[in-house]
Amino acid sequence: MTLGALYIVSTPIGNPDDISARALRVLTEADVIVCEELREGERLLKRYGVNKSPVDLNEHNEQSRTPELIAELQAGKALALISDAGTPLFYDPGRLLVDEAYRIGAHVTAVPGASSLMVALVLSGLPINQFRFVGMLPVKREERRKAIANLQSEKLTCVLLDAPYRLSAVLNDLADVLGRERRVAVACDLTMPTEFVARGTLGTVVERFRQQPFKGEYVILIEGAK
Repeated sequence: MTLGALYIVSTPIGNPDDISARALRVLTEADVIVCEELREGERLLKRYGVNKSPVDLNEHNEQSRTPELIAELQAGKALALISDAGTPLFYDPGRLLVDEAYRIGAHVTAVPGASSLMVALVLSGLPINQFRFVGMLPVKREERRKAIANLQSEKLTCVLLDAPYRLSAVLNDLADVLGRERRVAVACDLTMPTEFVARGTLGTVVERFRQQPFKGEYVILIEGAK
């Protein structure tokens, strides 16, 4: 029996031109395309003329859907895993699928491409020869501030992600806990015509977004402690 292959495919984070020729070929040739949300997956495939109906894999069905997808791999099928945008598996479902694919001995490979994490790092102007990916902070304010306090003495540039509607709350907590003089970069609407990076001290960046609120996608990068 020949096992199938699982392709972890990066898709654009904003600018539709950022899809690779290899990604388009894999999506076109795959037997099954696995996405996070059907609406987003269908929209992406339609944009690039890939005439296929994706299968959803998300936090609601990951436990039940994964065995079905593993059965497809065992039948020799090629699966392409995509997220709503960018590189899959950063806070997206799919880790269980990857783990199970390795367990059965299927071929697992990645088709690299756009990543908000990488784009934000190179645009930040902060040291990035080493960095710490912190990811999402806790939603509750008290827990969030405790998590930020744990970064107080971190000497590496830290990278944070969060929901669009929490930007102001997160920045204010960062300024209160780390001090208003700590340098920060907030990379917004990456790869889009509206892209911009707000750089400066936490104090000045907090004030900038107070005067000009922003509700889109962003990545926060914090300079390490001196």
